[in-house]
Amino acid sequence: MKKRLFHSFALMLALSLTACNNNDTGTKDSSQQEENSSGAKSGEYAEIGSGANLVKFPEDLEKGIVFATYDRGNIHEDIYVNNREAIEAVQNGEEIPSGTVITLVGYEDGELDQYLVMEKRTGWGSQYSPEERNGEWEYQAFTPDKEVRPDNIGRCFSCHANQERDDYMNSMDQMKEFDLGEISQSKNSSSETPIAAIPTEHWKVSEISAHVNDSKDINKEESHLKEDEEKANKIQDVLLKMYLQQYKS
Repeated sequence: MKKRLFHSFALMLALSLTACNNNDTGTKDSSQQEENSSGAKSGEYAEIGSGANLVKFPEDLEKGIVFATYDRGNIHEDIYVNNREAIEAVQNGEEIPSGTVITLVGYEDGELDQYLVMEKRTGWGSQYSPEERNGEWEYQAFTPDKEVRPDNIGRCFSCHANQERDDYMNSMDQMKEFDLGEISQSKNSSSETPIAAIPTEHWKVSEISAHVNDSKDINKEESHLKEDEEKANKIQDVLLKMYLQQYKS
């Protein structure tokens, strides 16, 4: 009887060990499958920087706003943003809007050296792995001739990755501090020519007889003061001629 019980116990122990081994094997197989699945998923992501072709050279660059400048030795850099809405969003604590283009114009020893452009569009960057992408930004580098420069764009992603809290911008602080009032003042001043801005209210214009036009002594009795509107027109006409003459010379 004891012998029979011993054999039964031994059989049950063997079956239990076999089941445990099968469970361990199943767990390992499951883990391996998850790892392989993860690897397969990571292989589906595009190479970082492969979307650089989406970024075109900003043809309206000169219409942008220079919100930051940097000088390092013989290097000078101007940072442009293509619209004031981006600055307003940043200063209001809002997200930088889609369509924002930021361009670094670099000079070396006073000569134009490069253009570095970063552009944000809805949906951009979704083809990259979450660990590598810079939100919805893409980057491109251009030569002084505005041609695409062969470059490792992946370095741009690495450089900006540390600025995730600032929407991957290295010049966020400068944009926050930029005075938008400067833009309005600049536009107002550029809308008037230097000549039109000259105050002429206190000037006096006289009509001089032809026979005394070249004389040093002008007979004031032969002259009469012009009305204000006509006076202003004549002054502006003379000043314009002087300005054009100076420009030609």
